Amino acid sequence: MTWKFTVEAADSKGRRGKHSGLIDSHSEASARQGVIESVQAAGYQPCGAVTLKPKRPHRL
Repeated sequence: MTWKFTVEAADSKGRRGKHSGLIDSHSEASARQGVIESVQAAGYQPCGAVTLKPKRPHRL
């Protein structure tokens, strides 16, 4: 399943910004953990809750 996410995160100087995107995961809990890990790997520290919404598949 693909999830849309948003999370507020801060860089090393304390500047905050909103990050959003898509993540593939079989459950909401693992998607949330994946978002946190990817934001941290990019050098940011999450400072708010991760918001997730299931992405609806495209209709043909």
